[in-house]
Amino acid sequence: MIYLNRYQPRIYRVSTGIDELDEALEGGIPKGSWVAITGEPGTGKSIMCMHYAYKGLKEGDPVIYVTTEAEFRDVVRQAEQFGMNFEEYEIHYLGGEVPTRRPNIVVIDIFSLLKMAKQLTSELGTEGERRRRYAALDIETLIAAITEAYQVLGLTTEGRRTPLRHVRLIIDSLSAFWADKPAMARKYSYQLKIATHRDNVTAYLVSQYAMTTKSVGKDELISIKLNNKELRVTFKELEDIVGLKYGEAFNVAIPINYSIMVRSLDLSSRNTTWLPAYAVIKHEVNRDVYEVELSDGSSILLTGDHGLLKRSQGDLTFTPLRYLSKNDEVIIDKYGLRSVRIRDIREVRYRGFVYDLSVKPHENFILAYGLIIHNSTFGFGLEHIADGVIHLWMDNVEEAKHVKRYLIVKKMRMTNHYTGAFLLDIEPGRGIVLKKL
Repeated sequence: MIYLNRYQPRIYRVSTGIDELDEALEGGIPKGSWVAITGEPGTGKSIMCMHYAYKGLKEGDPVIYVTTEAEFRDVVRQAEQFGMNFEEYEIHYLGGEVPTRRPNIVVIDIFSLLKMAKQLTSELGTEGERRRRYAALDIETLIAAITEAYQVLGLTTEGRRTPLRHVRLIIDSLSAFWADKPAMARKYSYQLKIATHRDNVTAYLVSQYAMTTKSVGKDELISIKLNNKELRVTFKELEDIVGLKYGEAFNVAIPINYSIMVRSLDLSSRNTTWLPAYAVIKHEVNRDVYEVELSDGSSILLTGDHGLLKRSQGDLTFTPLRYLSKNDEVIIDKYGLRSVRIRDIREVRYRGFVYDLSVKPHENFILAYGLIIHNSTFGFGLEHIADGVIHLWMDNVEEAKHVKRYLIVKKMRMTNHYTGAFLLDIEPGRGIVLKKL
């Protein structure tokens, strides 16, 4: 169902299928939005997609369901445990036999993508072009499959690219398309949105990453402005300033009675500025992390998924540390932006607390000696182009000794959304149930 916001009469809202979330979003997601569903495995992202798709079917919306993580028959079986019967509706698998009736839902799975990749490769013209082979998990293959799904659903006609009526698009997960080249996440996300986004398409795009893997060591120095006074502090000292205690909610907002600013880089303009720190994140690790030594003599302790700003052939791209090598150039902000080389990367055993910062809107921060750190992993490209971000996470199960999940709406365009966290339960017969903390 599409809701009309009484306070903003021109904004139509699309139900998520979860009552508590709809209420937090003033009735639902603004029609035409692309919403990133982010979080680590096991937090409930795929079940959120089931709710969204099933609600659409019940309300008469056609659905395009891209699944790269599981076979759709497994999605159907799991959804049935939560009271959602997809088999009540006409399902068509893209690449299968031509449907005799108009389907309600078009499924694009890995087999559909393989067939589409072969078709795209066979359609190449010259011998030189034929040397280019499309793969199932190429972003071009996904775009072609979604375009064909619009046609199968009868939503587009020749010469018309915008669907004739509202359609729900689910991609679970988009991370699969850049898993082997994460530095391309942002480019691929833009490419997909430009090619397939329309006003009549409201999308859920799943991005899988583990927040527990993106942190810096407690002794790393960062420059902050505290109530307009500039200080150089370690992350452990920053923890003391904000009163953060281990065991609190995973994202812990800095208290509003403090004014804490950190330096951040706007990659589009390549300018740095002081911005408010939105949240400090702290957790315990007992595993190998990486010590990175740079050619200017500085070094840093990082987990493998933190992104550093890499220079390659003139381009600047945030790249997770695990994909960097010796002699790669990374950018620091010391008397302006300049590049230094990675002299060495060593794995070291680390036991203790590690930290992260959330700094909107760029989601990066600059350490005291100039190294620029991106605080997202495989989600950072998608989150930049998304109109909304709904993030899911769980407590450290080794510490908590049980599974406890959470959900928070990090952003949603044209929405005065609830900004607190929810406790997320998954119940038989109901699926996701949210409770405000």
